[in-house]
Amino acid sequence: MAYINKASILVRKNWIAWAPYIVLIILTVMMAAINPNTLSGRFLVNKSDSIFSLILVSIGQTLVLLSGGFDLSVGGVVCVTNSLMAVRMGTSPGTMLLWSLVCLLIGLGIGCFNGFVIAKTKMQPFIATLATQSICYGAALLILKKDGGEISPVFIKAVMYRVGGIPLSVILTVVIIFAWFYVRRTPFGLSLYAVGGDEKAAHLNSINVFRMKVLAYGLSGFFAALTGIYRTAQLVSGSPTAGAAFVMTSITAAVIGGTVITGGAGGLVGTIVGAYILRGITDLLVFLRVSSYWTSLVQGVLLVAAVALTSYAKLRKNSEA
Repeated sequence: MAYINKASILVRKNWIAWAPYIVLIILTVMMAAINPNTLSGRFLVNKSDSIFSLILVSIGQTLVLLSGGFDLSVGGVVCVTNSLMAVRMGTSPGTMLLWSLVCLLIGLGIGCFNGFVIAKTKMQPFIATLATQSICYGAALLILKKDGGEISPVFIKAVMYRVGGIPLSVILTVVIIFAWFYVRRTPFGLSLYAVGGDEKAAHLNSINVFRMKVLAYGLSGFFAALTGIYRTAQLVSGSPTAGAAFVMTSITAAVIGGTVITGGAGGLVGTIVGAYILRGITDLLVFLRVSSYWTSLVQGVLLVAAVALTSYAKLRKNSEA
């Protein structure tokens, strides 16, 4: 009896952490019941390619959320880098590599600027990153006024490369998952969780809060820039509005995946699951022939539900402590 009681308590404490995985399984079963082709290798490969951009930008967003902030500028960074690549990359491997590095440095710089302003001036992340987002959107329109640009087939082939039929995006996703298992146990990972959990306590424990915030936002900008580069090859075009939808979806993917919006809890594996859930919902609505206008509504409801669920879990944990 004691064993049963102990097991039931364990289940009650951990069921919220397993919720994203359960939702993903249910979505997969539902889609397979409606369209068995969703379990085919070709469908899974194509979806992995299409979802990778959301995974990349959501990874950066998750790191910021873990530190106790959030980044609204990710969409703007995607727009700027996508527009730059479409206009400047050229046709030679040298210029493609050069402008890819330039775009990554731009994203890193924008992110570090956000982190510096927020950590140094104590400005609210909402205001700081919203201002940066506006600047980036304006810059993207100056670079590329409308969809277009010249995308080299060599660049597309390199970014969308497949190893034995397996997309590079799938391989990189697996690498990211294994890398995160290591990173979250490093001083950087532990400090990130500590800063997000209790900034004052982290400072008292000799953690450089300023540096951690700058690093978190810098990495968010870096991954957003990486998203912009990948998006260029994925869409075979540049667009000054290419990243507009990523602000909402990156936060939603992270929160659905179990990352607490107030910081200090969550992780990248859950975020990746959250990204697949968002894409699965979109696909399910398509299979059911439901209007695409319902997608944003469902995503919004999921975000509210996920925030409420994680907030409840946090309150219950604090009450039991």
